[in-house]
Amino acid sequence: MLNDWTEVQKAWMDPGEYGENLRFQDFPAFHMIALANLAKSFVSRTCLEPAGLSVPEWRLLTAVIGGAPVPFSQIASLTMMDKGQISRTLRTAQSKGLVATEVVALDRRPQGDGGVSSIGRVMVRITDLGREVYRKVMPQAQRSQLRLIELMSPEERAMVVDLGRRLFQRLNEDLQAR
Repeated sequence: MLNDWTEVQKAWMDPGEYGENLRFQDFPAFHMIALANLAKSFVSRTCLEPAGLSVPEWRLLTAVIGGAPVPFSQIASLTMMDKGQISRTLRTAQSKGLVATEVVALDRRPQGDGGVSSIGRVMVRITDLGREVYRKVMPQAQRSQLRLIELMSPEERAMVVDLGRRLFQRLNEDLQAR
């Protein structure tokens, strides 16, 4: 499947007018997901698991490492996780002492019964323990990613970045058009 690079190259050189020559295993998205999953598994096994972290917990730590509390709503865009996954991850990360949350009141509205309703924003901040774990794991993760970058010449690196930008732009445009 992923070892059939000759067939993939043939399909990519002649995909057909409507993509009819592409097998599922030839889809660019299939290869991007397979590579991402392989890279995620490697980082998880070599860097995160020894530190007692899951991939979602690591993503959360990377989103809040800056020091200032981060709004819950912003974490989704920083981590590529949905709100349900963020909530579950917050619970486990809090139970491990890696992050803390607080609700900051945004608005207090009078209720018909004379009470007051508060609308708040959940803010997430990294704890000292979370910062310590991050500082232990990040150099290992950086080295693992450097090994991938080192496979490419400077020209190939620029090409991969440009290609990634163009793929992201095309997919985002296509998604917005639907």
